[in-house]
Formats: sequence, structure tokens, C-alpha cells
Amino acid sequence: MAKRIAWVSRHEMNGVQMGALRRMFGHDVQVVPDARPYDNAETIVRRIKERGFDDCIVVAPYSVLARMADLGLQPLWAEADQVYDPTKADWSVKDRMYRFKGFKRVKRLVLELEDLGPDALRQDGD
Repeated sequence: MAKRIAWVSRHEMNGVQMGALRRMFGHDVQVVPDARPYDNAETIVRRIKERGFDDCIVVAPYSVLARMADLGLQPLWAEADQVYDPTKADWSVKDRMYRFKGFKRVKRLVLELEDLGPDALRQDGD
């Protein structure tokens, strides 16, 4: 039976990505676009589970991806490099060109912050 992968993004998937998905999931893999708006990570997780997808690729802010991982859903991440040669670009967004590198899985996202001391804190009179 063909694997069903949700593509959660307001952008269309680029055809160059299908080669990697076919190698990962089989030649009969089905990618189902879902461009519907969402209000939070919980909405995306619920939709994925309700529709019985085998996996998902989610293009969303880091905070949404982090929450999805916290909820136990680890989406695929389409990694791409910004390129400046139009002949090497697979797609462009807001006048920036990108070349697909491959898929990785989001396991968790971590934000590590450094304390900069008392001068960096809000003080009376600021």
C-alpha cells in the first residue's frame, strides 16, 4: 500500500523533492497538499492524525515545529540552500533563490540563550 505524506505549506512542493521521497517511501508514495491555515501546532498534529498520514512535511515557523515535536509528531524538514545562480535554483521565495538539498527529520528544536548580565536588563528609568 502506498505511503501517504502530508505536505503542510502554503507553497507548492517542488518536483525535485519527489526523487528523495520515492527513495525513502517507495515509488508509489502519495504527497497530499494541505495549504489550509492553522492557528497552532495542535491543529496540524490533529489534522495529520485524523487523516491517517504515514508522515508529513511541514513548512512552518520554528516555534510551531518545536511544539509539534513536543506533541510527539516529528515532521520531515526540506533542507535547502540559498543560491545566487538562477540556473542552480529549484525555486524562489520573495526574490531569494533556493536549491533543495534533502530531507531531515525534526527531532526537537532548542533555543540556547546566554545571560548578558545586569546591563542588558531593563532598569528603572528605561
